[in-house]
Amino acid sequence: MARIIDGSKISNEFNLAIRERVKDLKDSGVTPKLVTITLGENERSALFSAKRDELAKFTGIEVVNYNLDARTKLSELKKLVIPLNEDKSVHAIFMRTAQLKGLSLRDAVNLISPDKDVAGLTTLNQGRLFLGEPGMIPCAPLAVLHLLRIVHENLAGMHAVVLGRSSFVGRPLTQLLLNANCTVTSLHSYSKDLESVCRTADILVSAMGNPKFITRHFIKEGATVIDVGLNHLADQNDNSLTIGDVDFDDVFEVAGAITPVPNGVAPMTASYLMHNTLKLACCF
Repeated sequence: MARIIDGSKISNEFNLAIRERVKDLKDSGVTPKLVTITLGENERSALFSAKRDELAKFTGIEVVNYNLDARTKLSELKKLVIPLNEDKSVHAIFMRTAQLKGLSLRDAVNLISPDKDVAGLTTLNQGRLFLGEPGMIPCAPLAVLHLLRIVHENLAGMHAVVLGRSSFVGRPLTQLLLNANCTVTSLHSYSKDLESVCRTADILVSAMGNPKFITRHFIKEGATVIDVGLNHLADQNDNSLTIGDVDFDDVFEVAGAITPVPNGVAPMTASYLMHNTLKLACCF
């Protein structure tokens, strides 16, 4: 049976360390400040925002929220973001898009100064990661790497398979693992023989958004399985359920270590949003 990688417990310990560093920074006269911009609010994004604000309060980070209509034009968004880029009291800017109408996500994100890009999603910061240069790194890949290092002291030489190639998780995580000297295989919806390739992995990370897609047949015995999937479904009574990409009960019997959903990668991702804010405040 697998070891359960308890992301909630690990993130709680991490949050305490962040809070201590924030306190030290405040004692020196600097209060880390995070500005969040949400385009197109919905129930799920509202819940995320509430949890994020609660964590910011716990760690001592100041948060200012802007909620904009999904139909906001780039020119209107620019009028908000550019002054924030120039405001020295603002250390980090986070843009969340619940939905977009007529607006390119890449154009929107690139309005943020790379030096305040807390989510590491601007083209410049993604390029820096690709080249192995210092820069801001997306929160979910950092969370995955943190959890992997709880299980494996040294990742060098391990074969990691990453399912999914988004700019939020899959692509940056692939590069992070390469930088950690893993051998990395990137799989996606057009890849063939998924099961057989996945069974060669020492580390399997799924970020596909496909509920319970990964079963025991994908898993090499003893492999570490990291489930980034957050699939929101409803049960027969219309109660909301959050399900991962991995069939946890099925894979649990085969894997060496596994993250649960929702108490695995998700809380660590939120912690890294605070960590990255603190990092930007220290370097400002």
